[in-house]
Amino acid sequence: MLNWFKGHKHSKYREILLNAFPRTLKKDVESVLDILPFKENDVKLCDGKIHKVENLIHPDIQTVNLEGELLTIPYRVYFNEPDIEKETTLTNRQKSILNCIFLRHHNGYVRQNRLEKIENNEYWITPFTFQLLGEYVIEIVEVLDEQLDDNKLENYKRFAIENSKYYQQTESRMISYWNEYYRRKFPKLKNYVGGIIFNQIKTKQIGKRLDEIIEVGIDKDERLFIRPKNERFTLIYRTATEVHWDEKELFLYSPKPREWSYLDWFRHIIDVADKECNSKLILTHRTIWTNIENELKKQIIENRKATA
Repeated sequence: MLNWFKGHKHSKYREILLNAFPRTLKKDVESVLDILPFKENDVKLCDGKIHKVENLIHPDIQTVNLEGELLTIPYRVYFNEPDIEKETTLTNRQKSILNCIFLRHHNGYVRQNRLEKIENNEYWITPFTFQLLGEYVIEIVEVLDEQLDDNKLENYKRFAIENSKYYQQTESRMISYWNEYYRRKFPKLKNYVGGIIFNQIKTKQIGKRLDEIIEVGIDKDERLFIRPKNERFTLIYRTATEVHWDEKELFLYSPKPREWSYLDWFRHIIDVADKECNSKLILTHRTIWTNIENELKKQIIENRKATA
Protein backbone atom coordinates (compact mmCIF):
# COMPACT_ATOMS: atom_id res chain seq x y z
CA MET A 1 0.00 0.00 0.00
CA LEU A 2 2.83 2.40 0.91
CA ASN A 3 4.61 1.74 -2.40
CA TRP A 4 1.35 2.40 -4.25
CA PHE A 5 0.94 5.72 -2.42
CA LYS A 6 4.49 6.80 -3.24
CA GLY A 7 4.07 5.76 -6.86
CA HIS A 8 0.85 7.76 -7.07
CA LYS A 9 2.57 10.82 -5.64
CA HIS A 10 5.45 10.52 -8.14
CA SER A 11 2.89 10.28 -10.92
CA LYS A 12 1.25 13.44 -9.61
CA TYR A 13 4.61 15.26 -9.62
CA ARG A 14 5.07 14.32 -13.27
CA GLU A 15 1.60 15.55 -14.18
CA ILE A 16 2.17 18.90 -12.45
CA LEU A 17 5.48 19.51 -14.21
CA LEU A 18 4.17 18.40 -17.60
CA ASN A 19 1.45 21.05 -17.27
CA ALA A 20 4.12 23.74 -16.76
CA PHE A 21 5.37 23.40 -20.35
CA PRO A 22 3.76 23.60 -23.80
CA ARG A 23 2.34 20.34 -25.15
CA THR A 24 4.83 20.44 -28.02
CA LEU A 25 7.61 19.79 -25.50
CA LYS A 26 5.92 16.78 -23.88
CA LYS A 27 8.48 14.15 -24.97
CA ASP A 28 11.42 16.33 -23.95
CA VAL A 29 9.84 17.12 -20.58
CA GLU A 30 9.24 13.42 -19.94
CA SER A 31 12.91 12.68 -20.61
CA VAL A 32 13.82 15.31 -18.01
CA LEU A 33 11.33 13.97 -15.47
CA ASP A 34 12.87 10.51 -15.83
CA ILE A 35 16.09 11.71 -14.17
CA LEU A 36 14.55 13.76 -11.35
CA PRO A 37 14.99 12.17 -7.88
CA PHE A 38 11.34 12.08 -6.85
CA LYS A 39 12.05 9.23 -4.42
CA GLU A 40 14.43 11.34 -2.31
CA ASN A 41 12.52 13.10 0.46
CA ASP A 42 15.55 14.13 2.52
CA VAL A 43 16.14 17.73 1.45
CA LYS A 44 18.44 20.48 2.73
CA LEU A 45 16.24 23.48 3.48
CA CYS A 46 17.06 27.15 4.09
CA ASP A 47 18.26 26.51 7.64
CA GLY A 48 21.06 24.38 6.20
CA LYS A 49 19.71 21.20 7.82
CA ILE A 50 18.35 18.05 6.19
CA HIS A 51 14.59 17.62 6.58
CA LYS A 52 12.17 14.97 5.39
CA VAL A 53 9.81 16.76 3.00
CA GLU A 54 6.58 14.92 2.24
CA ASN A 55 5.43 17.08 -0.67
CA LEU A 56 8.24 17.99 -3.05
CA ILE A 57 6.11 20.47 -5.03
CA HIS A 58 4.37 23.38 -3.33
CA PRO A 59 0.60 23.34 -4.00
CA ASP A 60 0.48 27.00 -5.08
CA ILE A 61 0.70 27.55 -8.83
CA GLN A 62 0.84 30.41 -11.30
CA THR A 63 -1.33 30.13 -14.40
CA VAL A 64 0.01 31.92 -17.47
CA ASN A 65 -1.05 32.24 -21.08
CA LEU A 66 1.57 31.28 -23.65
CA GLU A 67 0.40 31.70 -27.23
CA GLY A 68 -3.15 30.67 -26.31
CA GLU A 69 -2.11 27.69 -24.17
CA LEU A 70 -2.62 27.87 -20.40
CA LEU A 71 0.36 26.65 -18.40
CA THR A 72 0.33 26.03 -14.64
CA ILE A 73 3.75 26.57 -13.10
CA PRO A 74 4.39 25.54 -9.46
CA TYR A 75 5.45 28.26 -7.05
CA ARG A 76 8.24 26.18 -5.50
CA VAL A 77 9.83 22.76 -5.89
CA TYR A 78 11.89 21.02 -3.19
CA PHE A 79 13.39 17.93 -4.79
CA ASN A 80 17.15 17.54 -5.06
CA GLU A 81 19.08 18.12 -8.26
CA PRO A 82 19.72 15.01 -10.41
CA ASP A 83 23.07 13.27 -10.72
CA ILE A 84 25.46 15.12 -13.00
CA GLU A 85 26.03 11.94 -15.03
CA LYS A 86 22.33 11.67 -15.81
CA GLU A 87 22.10 15.35 -16.65
CA THR A 88 24.83 15.06 -19.27
CA THR A 89 22.67 12.57 -21.21
CA LEU A 90 20.08 15.27 -21.95
CA THR A 91 19.89 17.26 -25.16
CA ASN A 92 20.43 21.03 -25.04
CA ARG A 93 16.69 21.69 -25.10
CA GLN A 94 16.11 19.14 -22.34
CA LYS A 95 18.82 20.81 -20.25
CA SER A 96 16.99 24.10 -20.69
CA ILE A 97 13.78 22.44 -19.48
CA LEU A 98 15.61 21.06 -16.45
CA ASN A 99 17.09 24.48 -15.69
CA CYS A 100 13.64 26.07 -15.96
CA ILE A 101 12.20 23.59 -13.46
CA PHE A 102 14.94 24.47 -10.98
CA LEU A 103 14.25 28.19 -11.42
CA ARG A 104 11.34 27.35 -9.08
CA HIS A 105 13.64 25.71 -6.49
CA HIS A 106 13.35 26.85 -2.88
CA ASN A 107 17.10 27.53 -2.67
CA GLY A 108 18.09 30.90 -4.16
CA TYR A 109 21.62 29.70 -4.94
CA VAL A 110 20.19 26.87 -7.02
CA ARG A 111 17.87 29.29 -8.85
CA GLN A 112 20.76 31.60 -9.64
CA ASN A 113 23.05 28.77 -10.78
CA ARG A 114 20.37 27.34 -13.07
CA LEU A 115 19.53 30.76 -14.51
CA GLU A 116 23.19 31.29 -15.43
CA LYS A 117 23.08 28.05 -17.44
CA ILE A 118 20.15 29.11 -19.65
CA GLU A 119 21.59 30.34 -22.94
CA ASN A 120 18.80 30.21 -25.53
CA ASN A 121 15.92 32.61 -26.18
CA GLU A 122 13.05 30.23 -26.96
CA TYR A 123 9.77 31.87 -25.99
CA TRP A 124 8.54 29.01 -23.76
CA ILE A 125 11.38 29.84 -21.33
CA THR A 126 9.97 33.34 -20.72
CA PRO A 127 7.37 32.49 -18.00
CA PHE A 128 10.11 30.97 -15.86
CA THR A 129 12.58 33.85 -16.18
CA PHE A 130 9.91 36.56 -16.03
CA GLN A 131 8.78 35.37 -12.61
CA LEU A 132 12.31 35.98 -11.33
CA LEU A 133 11.95 39.71 -12.09
CA GLY A 134 9.86 39.86 -8.92
CA GLU A 135 12.55 38.13 -6.84
CA TYR A 136 13.80 39.61 -3.57
CA VAL A 137 17.28 38.15 -4.25
CA ILE A 138 19.02 40.98 -6.10
CA GLU A 139 21.81 38.70 -7.36
CA ILE A 140 19.25 36.76 -9.40
CA VAL A 141 17.76 39.93 -10.89
CA GLU A 142 21.29 41.06 -11.77
CA VAL A 143 21.85 37.84 -13.73
CA LEU A 144 18.63 38.54 -15.65
CA ASP A 145 19.98 42.01 -16.38
CA GLU A 146 23.29 40.63 -17.64
CA GLN A 147 21.46 38.21 -19.96
CA LEU A 148 19.01 40.81 -21.25
CA ASP A 149 19.16 41.50 -24.99
CA ASP A 150 16.71 42.67 -27.64
CA ASN A 151 15.34 39.15 -28.23
CA LYS A 152 14.60 38.63 -24.54
CA LEU A 153 12.99 42.06 -24.34
CA GLU A 154 10.80 41.14 -27.31
CA ASN A 155 9.78 37.94 -25.50
CA TYR A 156 8.97 39.87 -22.31
CA LYS A 157 6.91 42.32 -24.36
CA ARG A 158 4.90 39.47 -25.92
CA PHE A 159 4.47 37.82 -22.53
CA ALA A 160 3.32 41.09 -20.92
CA ILE A 161 0.65 41.52 -23.62
CA GLU A 162 -0.58 37.94 -23.10
CA ASN A 163 -0.49 38.20 -19.29
CA SER A 164 -1.18 41.85 -18.42
CA LYS A 165 -2.48 41.18 -14.89
CA TYR A 166 0.43 38.90 -14.02
CA TYR A 167 2.83 41.47 -15.48
CA GLN A 168 1.40 44.14 -13.17
CA GLN A 169 1.54 41.79 -10.17
CA THR A 170 5.20 40.98 -10.85
CA GLU A 171 6.11 44.64 -11.23
CA SER A 172 4.30 45.45 -7.98
CA ARG A 173 6.19 42.64 -6.23
CA MET A 174 9.48 44.00 -7.56
CA ILE A 175 8.63 47.48 -6.24
CA SER A 176 7.67 46.07 -2.84
CA TYR A 177 10.98 44.24 -2.45
CA TRP A 178 12.89 47.33 -3.60
CA ASN A 179 11.04 49.42 -1.01
CA GLU A 180 11.63 46.87 1.76
CA TYR A 181 15.24 45.82 1.13
CA TYR A 182 16.99 48.10 -1.37
CA ARG A 183 15.56 51.59 -1.12
CA ARG A 184 18.36 52.80 1.14
CA LYS A 185 20.99 51.76 -1.42
CA PHE A 186 18.89 52.87 -4.43
CA PRO A 187 16.70 55.82 -3.30
CA LYS A 188 15.14 56.04 -6.77
CA LEU A 189 13.34 53.04 -8.25
CA LYS A 190 14.63 53.86 -11.73
CA ASN A 191 18.19 53.18 -10.50
CA TYR A 192 17.33 49.76 -9.03
CA VAL A 193 18.08 46.88 -11.42
CA GLY A 194 14.49 45.64 -11.34
CA GLY A 195 13.19 49.10 -12.16
CA ILE A 196 15.68 49.42 -15.01
CA ILE A 197 14.51 46.14 -16.57
CA PHE A 198 10.81 47.00 -16.30
CA ASN A 199 11.48 50.40 -17.87
CA GLN A 200 13.17 48.62 -20.76
CA ILE A 201 10.15 46.35 -21.22
CA LYS A 202 7.80 49.36 -21.20
CA THR A 203 9.94 51.15 -23.76
CA LYS A 204 9.89 48.01 -25.91
CA GLN A 205 6.10 47.95 -25.68
CA ILE A 206 5.81 51.38 -27.30
CA GLY A 207 8.00 50.26 -30.18
CA LYS A 208 11.28 51.82 -29.10
CA ARG A 209 14.47 50.08 -28.00
CA LEU A 210 15.97 51.12 -24.68
CA ASP A 211 19.53 50.47 -23.61
CA GLU A 212 21.74 51.33 -20.68
CA ILE A 213 24.80 53.56 -21.09
CA ILE A 214 27.62 51.65 -19.45
CA GLU A 215 30.31 54.28 -20.04
CA VAL A 216 30.68 57.95 -20.94
CA GLY A 217 34.16 59.21 -21.62
CA ILE A 218 36.65 61.28 -23.57
CA ASP A 219 39.20 59.22 -25.52
CA LYS A 220 42.83 59.94 -26.40
CA ASP A 221 41.71 61.81 -29.53
CA GLU A 222 39.57 64.13 -27.36
CA ARG A 223 36.33 62.69 -28.73
CA LEU A 224 33.31 62.26 -26.48
CA PHE A 225 32.10 58.66 -26.54
CA ILE A 226 29.03 56.84 -25.24
CA ARG A 227 29.21 53.06 -24.83
CA PRO A 228 25.82 51.26 -24.79
CA LYS A 229 25.34 47.92 -23.10
CA ASN A 230 23.69 45.97 -25.95
CA GLU A 231 22.81 48.21 -28.87
CA ARG A 232 25.03 48.38 -31.96
CA PHE A 233 24.92 51.41 -34.30
CA THR A 234 26.93 50.20 -37.28
CA LEU A 235 24.89 52.23 -39.79
CA ILE A 236 24.57 55.48 -37.86
CA TYR A 237 27.03 57.16 -40.24
CA ARG A 238 24.21 57.18 -42.80
CA THR A 239 22.40 59.79 -40.73
CA ALA A 240 25.06 62.37 -41.78
CA THR A 241 24.97 63.89 -38.29
CA GLU A 242 28.70 63.61 -37.48
CA VAL A 243 27.88 60.86 -35.01
CA HIS A 244 29.91 57.71 -35.66
CA TRP A 245 30.22 54.13 -34.38
CA ASP A 246 33.53 52.53 -33.42
CA GLU A 247 33.13 48.83 -34.26
CA LYS A 248 36.24 47.84 -32.30
CA GLU A 249 35.54 49.78 -29.12
CA LEU A 250 31.74 49.43 -29.45
CA PHE A 251 30.86 53.02 -28.72
CA LEU A 252 29.25 56.07 -30.33
CA TYR A 253 31.52 59.06 -30.64
CA SER A 254 31.65 62.68 -31.72
CA PRO A 255 34.40 64.61 -33.49
CA LYS A 256 36.81 66.63 -31.36
CA PRO A 257 34.74 69.66 -30.30
CA ARG A 258 35.16 72.81 -32.38
CA GLU A 259 32.24 75.12 -31.66
CA TRP A 260 30.08 72.75 -29.63
CA SER A 261 30.88 71.79 -26.04
CA TYR A 262 31.11 68.19 -24.81
CA LEU A 263 27.67 68.64 -23.26
CA ASP A 264 26.29 69.70 -26.65
CA TRP A 265 27.76 66.60 -28.26
CA PHE A 266 26.37 64.35 -25.54
CA ARG A 267 22.91 65.76 -26.15
CA HIS A 268 23.35 65.40 -29.90
CA ILE A 269 24.48 61.76 -29.77
CA ILE A 270 21.56 60.83 -27.50
CA ASP A 271 19.13 62.71 -29.77
CA VAL A 272 20.42 61.07 -32.96
CA ALA A 273 20.25 57.57 -31.40
CA ASP A 274 16.67 58.27 -30.34
CA LYS A 275 15.23 59.98 -33.42
CA GLU A 276 17.24 58.34 -36.18
CA CYS A 277 17.80 54.85 -34.72
CA ASN A 278 14.71 54.48 -32.49
CA SER A 279 16.94 53.70 -29.50
CA LYS A 280 16.68 55.45 -26.15
CA LEU A 281 19.96 55.44 -24.20
CA ILE A 282 19.78 55.96 -20.43
CA LEU A 283 22.28 56.77 -17.70
CA THR A 284 22.17 54.61 -14.55
CA HIS A 285 24.04 54.46 -11.26
CA ARG A 286 26.30 51.88 -12.93
CA THR A 287 27.48 54.20 -15.71
CA ILE A 288 31.28 54.54 -15.70
CA TRP A 289 32.75 58.01 -16.25
CA THR A 290 36.15 58.07 -17.97
CA ASN A 291 38.21 61.27 -18.22
CA ILE A 292 35.09 63.29 -17.48
CA GLU A 293 35.52 66.23 -15.10
CA ASN A 294 33.06 66.44 -12.22
CA GLU A 295 31.45 69.63 -13.54
CA LEU A 296 30.76 68.08 -16.96
CA LYS A 297 29.44 64.91 -15.31
CA LYS A 298 27.09 67.01 -13.20
CA GLN A 299 25.88 68.93 -16.27
CA ILE A 300 25.20 65.71 -18.21
CA ILE A 301 23.30 64.12 -15.32
CA GLU A 302 21.23 67.26 -14.73
CA ASN A 303 20.45 67.46 -18.44
CA ARG A 304 19.19 63.88 -18.50
CA LYS A 305 17.03 64.52 -15.43
CA ALA A 306 15.51 67.57 -17.13
CA THR A 307 14.66 65.63 -20.30
CA ALA A 308 13.63 62.31 -18.71
